[in-house]
Amino acid sequence: MLSPAKTILIVTFLDMFGVGLIIPQLHNQAQLLGCSHVLIGIMGAIYSASQLVFGPIIGNLSDLKGRKPTLLFSSALCGVAYILLGFTTSIVLFFSLRLFLGIVKQTQLLAKSIAPDCVKESDDHSALFGKLSTLSTMGITVGPVISGHLVEAFPDNGFTIITFIVATMFAINTYLINQLPDNSKDRKHDDNKNQRKEMGVAAKLIDTVRRSIQESVDDLKKVDWAKYWDVFLFKLIIGLCMGMYFSSFAVFLKTEHGVTPKYIGYIVAFKGAVTALCSYFIEHINRLYRNDTHAIQRTFHIFIASTVAFLGMGLAGTLSLYILFVIPLAISNAVSRVTNLEMIVKRGNDEHRGSVIGAAASVRSLSGVVTPLLSGVISEYIGVPYVLFSAALFAAIGVVVSYKIRTSLDTDKMKSE
Repeated sequence: MLSPAKTILIVTFLDMFGVGLIIPQLHNQAQLLGCSHVLIGIMGAIYSASQLVFGPIIGNLSDLKGRKPTLLFSSALCGVAYILLGFTTSIVLFFSLRLFLGIVKQTQLLAKSIAPDCVKESDDHSALFGKLSTLSTMGITVGPVISGHLVEAFPDNGFTIITFIVATMFAINTYLINQLPDNSKDRKHDDNKNQRKEMGVAAKLIDTVRRSIQESVDDLKKVDWAKYWDVFLFKLIIGLCMGMYFSSFAVFLKTEHGVTPKYIGYIVAFKGAVTALCSYFIEHINRLYRNDTHAIQRTFHIFIASTVAFLGMGLAGTLSLYILFVIPLAISNAVSRVTNLEMIVKRGNDEHRGSVIGAAASVRSLSGVVTPLLSGVISEYIGVPYVLFSAALFAAIGVVVSYKIRTSLDTDKMKSE
């Protein structure tokens, strides 16, 4: 039987492998259904917006009702939604299913929330988060290559085949999640249990949803959000940087360097491989920052590396030089994922962990709403390279903010001594 840690690693890989399979094909499928580029952009914004709104609610629901059952429910609903997505020929239904997935597809934040419960020692959290990040990157790197081959081999029903494979992965994940131990307790109130037994099925469902939302809102108010302001700010800045990069890098490579889609895929795979390798060795990287208890020094270095990478890619005169600057971006991206999770886990408590991780995921989703529109405007009216320069500007803001926080912490430490 698999250990809980290995189980959650497999679940994470399959989840992101499914994402890697489906995401690159959504644009083409939407166009086949008759969607314009504007509608496709709106669809992406709606998905990110729903992730933004429901991330904290689903995360808090996992704190209230248990992380395992919430993750189980989310995985099962995603599997059903992807099956329907593959067979629909209606634009309205296609949009509705994307909206639905934006609400319930919170499997990554729930997996990250439940991961610390899968290891006994708190010192093992960093290593586990590093492995989760590695497998996530591997999944989302390999997925697009396979889905591209499937669509090319089966042009008429390739998307349907892909959605069936993705749904199968979620079915496997649902089974694996069910094998996990349930270490969290249901914190729902027992005041009205007898009254609810007398209700009908529909009334019970409505009452459960109402009570869950109310409990989530009440519980979110109990979180000391002031403790996490810098975590959310760093998450937002990183999200803006990477959102600008991902929304423009393919167009940039095509227009500035004449790169074909085939080689764009190789560059994506290269970046993913570097990120995965870095995530795997994250424990060794963290040993270089043993005195960095607040993770501010690491954050400072992450933003410096990102600034240099974006400026270098934007100014690169050759493709080889561009690829060279992909390396520091991939490394900083890998370290930032783990560092952000560490900051949340170390500062918070188990009771509100899901709420805070859910809120952090929503901050990242906020950048996903803004960056496609911002990138499009800059590309249209100023020029494609300036999208990367804008990403560098956001990263530079991160350098300044993290430096000021680092200086403030050093000053407080000197005063205490």
